[in-house]
Amino acid sequence: MNFGVQKKIRFAGLFVVLAASPLHAQTSNWTQLSPITAPPPRSYFAMAYDSAQNQVVIFGGSGVTSNQGDTWLWNGTNWTQGPSPAPFVTPSARAEPAAAYYGKLGQVVMFGGSESGFVLNDTWLWNGTGWTNPAPLTSPPARRGAAIAYDVSHSQVVMFGGEDLHGTYFADTWVWDGTNWSQRMPKTSPSARAQAAMTYDIAHSQVVLFGGVAASQFAPSGETWVWDGANWAQKMTQTKPAPRFGAAMDYDTAHHQILLFGGSTGNADVNDAWAWDGATWTASSPTNSPSSRDGAGMVYDPGHSQFVLFGGESSFGGAGNQFGDTWAWLGAPFAPQPVPAITSVISASGFGGFSAVAPGTWVEIYGSNLAPDTRQWATTDFTGDNAPTALDGVKISIGGQSAFVDYISSSPGQVNAELPSNISAGGTLQLTLTNGNAASPPYNIAVNIVQPGLLAPSSFLIGGNQYAVALFPDGATYVLPTGAIPGVASRPARPGDTITLYGIGFGAVTPDIPAGQIATVSNQLVHPLQMIFGQTPAQVPYAGLAPGFVGLYQFNVVVPSVSTSNLVPLTFNLGGAPGTQTLYIAVQQ
Repeated sequence: MNFGVQKKIRFAGLFVVLAASPLHAQTSNWTQLSPITAPPPRSYFAMAYDSAQNQVVIFGGSGVTSNQGDTWLWNGTNWTQGPSPAPFVTPSARAEPAAAYYGKLGQVVMFGGSESGFVLNDTWLWNGTGWTNPAPLTSPPARRGAAIAYDVSHSQVVMFGGEDLHGTYFADTWVWDGTNWSQRMPKTSPSARAQAAMTYDIAHSQVVLFGGVAASQFAPSGETWVWDGANWAQKMTQTKPAPRFGAAMDYDTAHHQILLFGGSTGNADVNDAWAWDGATWTASSPTNSPSSRDGAGMVYDPGHSQFVLFGGESSFGGAGNQFGDTWAWLGAPFAPQPVPAITSVISASGFGGFSAVAPGTWVEIYGSNLAPDTRQWATTDFTGDNAPTALDGVKISIGGQSAFVDYISSSPGQVNAELPSNISAGGTLQLTLTNGNAASPPYNIAVNIVQPGLLAPSSFLIGGNQYAVALFPDGATYVLPTGAIPGVASRPARPGDTITLYGIGFGAVTPDIPAGQIATVSNQLVHPLQMIFGQTPAQVPYAGLAPGFVGLYQFNVVVPSVSTSNLVPLTFNLGGAPGTQTLYIAVQQ
């Protein structure tokens, strides 16, 4: 065991990493529509749903022989062409522009694209009847293939990435506030890429980005990233679409999920459909689908409760293989997520695994359908020194308070969390787990004021005797009989040595450090603690939360003068109540 980990990543040896199981595919269906008129075939065009006008807007794209410069509108039944270039002002013909509906001002915002050997950085606004060029003071560098979406929570359009004329890919984030573009400088960000799919997830108040063409070796990406208005965070899922670029993606407001369709894997076009519920990708197996393609446009039409998909291209069928067909995604949404079920809750097993818990202690939750994937929290999940209350859509509530989620596993189902420090003690509370949009039935658990346990994992069960984890000041040598565990440095302690033990559930400290925060200052237990070797009390120079960790107690103990033995009983007394673990430690005079 190595306790010298980074401050935001709690000791990895506490819990066992488990494998995840795949999710089952669900079925919906596509229907090809037959409008009287339709745009000419094209791919990589701008497409957005204009909520103010209740219509879908298309502009430009790569045509069979040249780039397009026309505007088309979809009313749910038919396509009609918008204003022609003359006498109206319209954007120039272009391919790979980025467009999104800016709900705050009721306008479609379009940026950049490529035109006749040039890459553009102009901004255009569609107001339902015509285009205008606002000529902002600040604009992103010229690019094509950028990803764009309207961030409803922050009332701004977000644009990421793209590619310049010379094949340089961008990894920058820009926002449009209705008047001007400004660049954001997030701490973490997706790598440089173009032709990623991006939309806004209303249910989870975040922008979602998937895939794209990576800058190195023209390799497609299979990453999922979310933008919260200030920073990007990568979502790690066990099941996900294959890496791709040129996919189409939008949010279904009726069923509260994102639909992803098609794209290119770099070796072939695909026509698969996937749903994102904020934490999990789920595949669909429709009986009827558009042909495989990349560069199609797809938006959700809430007025007609369906997705509308148009065009795209077959990149592997030779030049000029653009499509001009219109499709609708019909039928039921992907099947509801299975309801989580909790079968047991214990305090952390490496610290005693008690059936009762305490405020601020670590727990292990077992059951089924508890998580969409398997991972432990990462530094990027923290906000400053504050631990996350959700991982990939998994949340824990006890007594109406949110716990701090450290580890999730889909199979076998397990979630580890630190309970909040302000829950009521001295009775029974209900604990509920939420996975995505599904919540478990409540689980009743006894909550004591304290439920102390020293770190003593099964790996320290030697010859049928359970040893506590104790470290010498070098942080690498354990207090055990010499050679007790092959490959682990160990020796018995000597009287006068200062050793360090670890625990959970020992109660409040002063100054107060709430659960879910990294301990950054020295502190001490509120309840008096006594450590006892055999029958001999020991001095405890430090007893409090371990600096640099979350919810982990540290005890610096001076070994008293006791007889030499590899099986010296180690006990403790907290606030007048003895601990209940049977533990040993090795001491040699």
